[in-house]
Parts: sequence; structure tokens; C-alpha cells
Amino acid sequence: MDRICILIPAYNAEETLGSVLKKIEPLKIDTVVVDDGSSDETKRVALENGAHLLRHPFNLGKGAALRTGFQYLLQRDYHMVLTLDADGQHDPSEIPSLLKIFQTVKPDLLIGSRAAEFGKMTFLRRFWNRLGVKAVARLCHADITDSQSGFRLIRAEPLKEVGLSTSRFETELELLINACKRGFSVLSVPIKTQKVDGTGSSHFRPVIDTWLVCKIFLRSLLR
Repeated sequence: MDRICILIPAYNAEETLGSVLKKIEPLKIDTVVVDDGSSDETKRVALENGAHLLRHPFNLGKGAALRTGFQYLLQRDYHMVLTLDADGQHDPSEIPSLLKIFQTVKPDLLIGSRAAEFGKMTFLRRFWNRLGVKAVARLCHADITDSQSGFRLIRAEPLKEVGLSTSRFETELELLINACKRGFSVLSVPIKTQKVDGTGSSHFRPVIDTWLVCKIFLRSLLR
């Protein structure tokens, strides 16, 4: 197995992060939490559960937290990064099966797709994830059924070569589109979610963040 690290962007996640880290612990995979300027006990929870902690002094956005984590891991010569959310939406028990698929098929980017769960999301999230994803798949000429999932396995090569300029929820789409444009391969595989995205503990802002995601797509289309 190539050198792999789990990367978790976290913002005010003290109530959910501990459970996520406890489920990861038996896998014995290096784990980095990027605390994106939380005002609660996210830092303490991360450290108490054995994660390596990176911290922003104030909130910069999920994308900024991912970029901080990517830079840190590339500097330490990890070959693969597995990203998942701190709010408990993703089930860490699926990680071994994702790794098995990743090693067998060998894509550059493997997306844990929540397509079967789209009907449970709020209207704007459902609208983008059902309709927008089709446009993204066509733009990228790739097997994409969920362009915004934060549960991903990513090789180091696209992270080294793909430029990222955004800082919030649109960063995941920016990475995906730019990787496809550079010829990196993408594969989507179905996963089950433990929580519905866009509700509860999610920090996604339905109107503003949906617009930011759409802007990334339109900018890429026009280019």
C-alpha cells in the first residue's frame, strides 16, 4: 500500500469529530485534522483522539482547510490522501472497500458518490447534485455521479499539478474539473451516508455556496 493519510477539514465540530476519529483509529492510518478557526473544542477533540492538528487562526472556509492539508501532506511525501468530513456524514467503515477499489482500478481520483441519497437533501443541494452533476460529467468527459462529495481518495500527482484558487465548498469541484482537464482519471463508486448533506451540522450555506459552486462550473465552461 502506498503511503496514505486521512485529511479531515473541521469547523466547530466538537460534537461529531470525536466519533469520526474513533471509527478511523482501528484502521491505523495517519490522520490530519485541519481546524478551520473553530471557536469550540474541536482542537482538543482532535488532539485527544490522536490526530495531527493543523489550525487556522480564523475561519477561512472548507476549501482553504483542504488546501492547507494538501500542502502539508505533499511536503511529507504521502502518495495518497483520503478526505472525509468532520460532521459524521461519511462512514469510515467504507474506507477499506474504497481502498480496495482504488488499488484495483487505479484511478487518480476516486469519489464516494452519494447519488442514491440526493432525494433526501434540501432543494438547492438536490437541484445542483442531480442536474449540475450531469453537466460536470459532460464537461469532464468522466464517470462522475457526485461532483461535490467530500469523501475522496486522491493521488498526490493531481494535487501537485492542479492549481486551486478557491476557499470554500467550491474547491472540491475546482479540483475535480481542473484534474480532468489535465487528463487525470476519475471514478465514482456508490456509498451510503450517515447524515443528509446540507442539513444539521453542515456549514453549507444553501444560496451563497450553491452560487459559488455554479460560478466555478461556468468559469470552466467559458474557458
